[in-house]
Order: sequence, then C-alpha cells, then structure tokens
Amino acid sequence: MKVKFGKVCRGGGVIYIDAQITVLPGTTEMRVSAKSECGVDLPVEVYYLNRHQSNSVSSGGAMRNCVLATPMLNTSKIIFTFEAIGAGRDVIDSKVKRVRRTLTKWLSRLNYKLNYGEVSHLRDIDRFTYSDQIHIKPMYCSVAEKRHQLVVKGIICTPSETGRPQLQLLASDGNQVDEFSPYLLPTQQVVYDGVPRAETSFTARIPDDGNAYCLVAKGGGDVRSGFMSLYKGRTTPAFTNHFMFYYRAVRAWIWPNLARDHARKYELANPRDYVVANGPKISIVVPLYNTPVAFLREMVQSVLDQLYTDWELVLVNSTPDNQQLCHELDSISDDRVKILTLSENLGISENTNAGIQACTGEYIAFFDHDDVLDKLVLFRYAKEISEHPEIDALYCDEDILSENGEYSAPHFKSDFNLDLLRAHNYVTHLLTVRADYVRDLMLRKEYDGAQDYDFVLRLAERTDRFAHIPEVLYHWRASATSTASNSQSKPYAQLAGLRALDEHLSRCSLSARAAESDVMFFYKTSYRVEGSPLVSIIIPNKDSVEVLSRCVDSLEQITSYKYFEVVIVENNSVCTDTFKFYDEVQTRYDNVRVITWSDEFNYSNINNYGAEHARGDYLLLLNNDTEIIEPNWLDSMLGFCQRKDVAVVGAKLLYPDDTIQHAGVAMLSCKTLAEVGGPVHVFCHLDKDDCGYMNRAAFSQDVSVVTGACLLTKRSVFDQLGGLSGRYAVAYNDVDYCLRAREAGYLVVYDADAVLYHYESFSRGSDEVGERAVRFVTEQGKLREDWPEYFTGADPYYGKYLNLV
Repeated sequence: MKVKFGKVCRGGGVIYIDAQITVLPGTTEMRVSAKSECGVDLPVEVYYLNRHQSNSVSSGGAMRNCVLATPMLNTSKIIFTFEAIGAGRDVIDSKVKRVRRTLTKWLSRLNYKLNYGEVSHLRDIDRFTYSDQIHIKPMYCSVAEKRHQLVVKGIICTPSETGRPQLQLLASDGNQVDEFSPYLLPTQQVVYDGVPRAETSFTARIPDDGNAYCLVAKGGGDVRSGFMSLYKGRTTPAFTNHFMFYYRAVRAWIWPNLARDHARKYELANPRDYVVANGPKISIVVPLYNTPVAFLREMVQSVLDQLYTDWELVLVNSTPDNQQLCHELDSISDDRVKILTLSENLGISENTNAGIQACTGEYIAFFDHDDVLDKLVLFRYAKEISEHPEIDALYCDEDILSENGEYSAPHFKSDFNLDLLRAHNYVTHLLTVRADYVRDLMLRKEYDGAQDYDFVLRLAERTDRFAHIPEVLYHWRASATSTASNSQSKPYAQLAGLRALDEHLSRCSLSARAAESDVMFFYKTSYRVEGSPLVSIIIPNKDSVEVLSRCVDSLEQITSYKYFEVVIVENNSVCTDTFKFYDEVQTRYDNVRVITWSDEFNYSNINNYGAEHARGDYLLLLNNDTEIIEPNWLDSMLGFCQRKDVAVVGAKLLYPDDTIQHAGVAMLSCKTLAEVGGPVHVFCHLDKDDCGYMNRAAFSQDVSVVTGACLLTKRSVFDQLGGLSGRYAVAYNDVDYCLRAREAGYLVVYDADAVLYHYESFSRGSDEVGERAVRFVTEQGKLREDWPEYFTGADPYYGKYLNLV
C-alpha cells in the first residue's frame, strides 16, 4: 500500500488533507483511523472524491483519491493508520502517516495563496456530503458568562435509518469529556433534497476556557460519524447565528467603522446648511471639578464644532484653586461660552444648579465635563423640537470613548420606556429638558451620585413627552474613575439610585418596592397584588394528555397565588384517554373546568370562546406545553397588570435546556419593501442567566409585543378590543392583540421575574413546510396589511439598529 498526501488546508476548525491511496490486489475495504502522539483516538472522516471510489473496493491495485477531515485540536501530531481489509475480513496491509499540526497551518496558508479555488473546493467537503454521513449543523451560539460555558444549539442530521444519535465532547487533547451531558430533543423525520433524513435538535454546554473542543455525533451501522470543531472555545462565524445576541452582536469591527464613517461624513459640513427656522436656544450646563485640561479642550471643542449654532455653554468651575484649569478657561474666547466660578465645591447637584440659574436657553442640556458631543446632536435636537414643539425632553444614543480615542460599546436605546426606567437610568445622555421643568425640579443634593436618575424619574412624573433621537450622538469617556469604565468606582451612587426609585414609586401611589439586583445600577421593581382578583387561565387543548397534565399539575402545585381558575378548551380531540383525563382532572381540582369547542380550529376564536366562559377579571392565555417552575410568577404578572396603564403582561419563557425562548418580541422593520420583517424574539436562545444586551433580557420593561404562550390581560381591555382577532387563525394573533392594546394607549410589559418552561421545539418549525407554510405566509401578509408602520419603521423599544445583526 502507498499513501501520498497532497494539498492541505484548514477551515472552520477542521484540517483537510488531499490523499492518494494505492491498494494491493485483494483489498475489499479500506479503514482509516487517527490518533494523537499520546495514542488518543481522534475523529477522522474519509470522503472519496468520486462516488464509485468508496470504502468498498471492487478490484485491487487501484489508486483511490480521497479527502481526510479531522478537527483542529491541540495535539502536536496526527498519526493516521490506513488498513487494507481482505475478503476474509483480515488486515492484509497497513500504512502509517504522521502530520505535525504546526505544519498544516503553514501549508494551508501557502495553498490558499497558490491555488485558492482548488483549496476552497477541498475545504468543507464534509459540509456538502450527505450520503451515509452524519452532520452537526450549529444554529445558535452564545456565552453563559455566569456558568463559564459556551452554549451551542443545533441539529444532528442523520440518515433516516440510523436511529437516535449519540453526542460526545472531546477535549483539546482528544480525550472524551465524561461530565458532558447534552440535551437532545426527540428525533424527527424530514426530507432533505428529496432524501429521507432524521433531525435531532440538541443543546451542548461546553467549557468556555479558551481551549479547543470537538462535538462528535455517532449513529448506528456503517454511517460515518460527524463532528464539529469549536476551535479555542468558539465556533467560527460562518456557523454562528449572531441574532440571538440581539444588537450586542454589533461586532467590534463594525461599530468603529460606523462611528468613523459618521464623523467623516460631517467633517467638512457647512453650518449654513444646518439652520433650523425658529429653532430653540439650547443651554449646555457642564459642572467642572479638577477637569483634566486635555479633556476640557476636547469637550469644549465638541460644542464649538456644533453645526447648529444657537447655543450657550455654561461652565461651572468648582475648583478655583486649580490654576491650570482656570488658565485654560480664561483662554476661551467664544461669546457663547459663560464661565461661572464658585468659591468652593458644593457637590455635583449644587454645582449644576448654579449653572442652571445662569442659563438663558429655552432648553437645558446636561453635559459631563470629560465627554464629547457629536457635531450633529444639537441640530438633531433643534430639528425635532421645531417639528414637535410639544416635546419636553430629548435624549440620544451613545457609546464609549476610550482614553486613546477608540469608540466602542454603542448603547442603542429604547424610546420612552417607563418600566425600563424603573429598572435603571437608560436615558442618561444627552438629556435635554425644557427649561421651565429644569428650574422647577432642579437637582437634589441628597441624591448626589444618582442625581440625574432622581431628576429623570421626577420629570417622568410630570410628562411622558420624551423624544429619543436614535443616533449615537454622545461619546461617554471611559476614564479610570468614571462609571463608564468602572461601575464600582461610585458605589454610593447605587444606594442613592435605589432611594430615588423607591421615592418615585411612593409619589406615584404605587404599591411597589424597589430592590438592588446583581447588576450595578440596575434595580428590580415588584408590584404587590391589590386584593384577591380571580384570574382565569385559558388553555386550549387537543389530546396531548401528558403535556396538559404536566401543565395543570404544575399550576396547581407550585403557584403561590391561589385565586385562579383553569378553563380547558377542548378542541376536537380523538383519543379516549384525553376525555378520561378531563374527568379525572376536574375531580382532582375543583377550580378546573373543561368546555368544548366543536368548530374548526382557529386559535383566536378558541381563546375568545374560553374567555366567554371565564369568570375572572383577568385572563391568562396559556399554552398547554408550558410548565410552572417558580411560585411567584402569577403574583408578579398580576402586580404589573393591575396598574391602570398596563393592558398586557408576558412572562420570561425558557426552553427545557435552560435557554431563553421568550423575553419580549420586537417588530423587525424591512430594509426594503421586498423583505418580510415582522415579529422576532430578541433574546431567543441565550442562556437563562445571560442578561443580554444592556441587561435587557433580565429586567422588566415595556415592549411592543409578548407571546401568547403566556399572556395576561385585563378582561376589561380584552372586551374593549373585542378579544383576539379571528383573522389570525394560527399565527400572529398575539402580535395583533398587543399592537391593538398599544394603539389604545396601554402598555405591554415583559415581566422578567415571571419564569416558566415552554416545551416548544427550537428546531425546524412545523410552519415552514407544506400547507402550514402557506397559511403562515398568508397570516404574515395580513399582519403587514394591518400594521404597515411596524414593517416600514423601527420598533419603538429596540430601534433601527436591530437590523445590524
């Protein structure tokens, strides 16, 4: 036997080697195995380049061209053993070939340069070969930081006759990780390219320690196993769906480019083009305290560079003994800059208040002494005020400016979001407020450190006319002592913020309490249930006894709030066990009733029918494939829903693998009219403990939509809106209901503290094929017709940057 290695390349955490094998006469089969230098078995797959050249050899003495694929682990060598098997199943010849991994790196680079097309064809042959092959197809990848794990979710695709696959994890040295316990859903039969296949959805939790790992899927018979490399603890971008990161996944190489391109666009702009007719005068107040001169110069220059010119800058110097700072202030010659020097430092609030008293503008902006403005910000603000003179406050998106001038961590904010504000001060910069409100409220010294949070909470009690400018127009400098880079630098501010929030809730006459969370400057606000209102839990059901039983038992046994009834809406079941269960469950629990819907399936009409028979003042629409896992879920949701301004409350739903299925829904706008757009679960597939972008997966807030799988609403609102729309028989009825509630002036709230399991599969959905796909697309068309503004404009709570990922 002769074995000759040809071209070598690497890609996607896999090493590919082109091999030529010349076998002896009498060879009926070829076997290839691989080991590390320590003798550990390594995965290796063999792909014959021509279909007639296979593992089974019909005549000896021929040359076989094949590709070897093996994962990029951390072993120093790969030792391949080639064995020729004779008719008697014995080994008649063998050959050993060794490859150094470091050599594959340099050979791969060389081969890509010399013959990119040929090497590209060689690479990824395992991804495009399906016959007799198991594939691992990654769908989602995220980092569970608290657990120090990488969460990989995907599908194991196998030949239909293979049976249920097994999933193993190999460490960087090729040894199997014994404590690995993947989560596998039941196997489903599918058709891929006209060929029967089987798919098994999985979730694998892998140590996030920077080492290489390899997932290996094995089946029965002669089917080749499949593997997926996680090189240095990460899947390659080609295999990663970044959407579940929400726009936290605006990767580092994207955002600096956007920021720099924006700055370049307006570098030579002429202020004459940015005059706003009847625009307001905007006063900018900046308290100074031993401000580094370099930062002062950059801050002041960013105001002088504003394209909108009707402004004044009020600099309040509370450190008159700082001669260098005073000298720099004296050198400023622009008449629009006022310098107010205090005799002593009065604290951030009183220093700012002194500047407020000196302001003459119609609006007052709060600006930090070491930050930088985009030159377009005042123009955007003035333009918005000119077009909407009723606006009382404005803020914009922002990012972090490092000490070496790099932009990072863009914060794309929500439009005015009262419940998010009660979790933390997401408004921050550049807060600009009608001067009458500022002078009436002022800053309060006793909240120094969180004086801006206290101010905006008190302002929100006076007005909800906040305008959010969805552009990054403020650069928050990250210095050694700033909260931008180190939240621990001002621990007193955490407690001041908590006091401000508690007082705000009290002033609003809300039966609520605020508490610190595990995240600095974020708070948990919980609302107490007033009285004991009856909640009617409506569960449509067709057969599925085991699923329904789990749901009802968990409701009855775990839920701490006991004033509820369960209305099961029987929908054309055919199994006798189902009706037997109905009798049993009504005997077992006196608050369970079963009513019968005998018409054709229409999810909206079924729930409306259930509501007609419900007795409660609150209606909870609940899927039968949910499970209660913590006692206070209903107390929490009901506390929100009892507020006069709230119509709908949704829960945080988890897949049984402890990743997020629902944490609110955003309406994704279309970049072009040809795109579909529509509702998306913004934090889907993140680990349950992952706080998500700007911690928004972990804290309650207002959203456009919550899923109908667990949706609490007031009966009064349900009746006012006419219930769910029968136009949506299967999909989007919850979306339409939430949007109608918002249109009627109510809030829709995502309750991050009400947590349930939802046993919905995260694999290929049943709505993607056949008649169901037609129905799904039809109802999506109805949604576009009913709510075109959500398809052409950005979601108010998640903004235009949702499209970036």
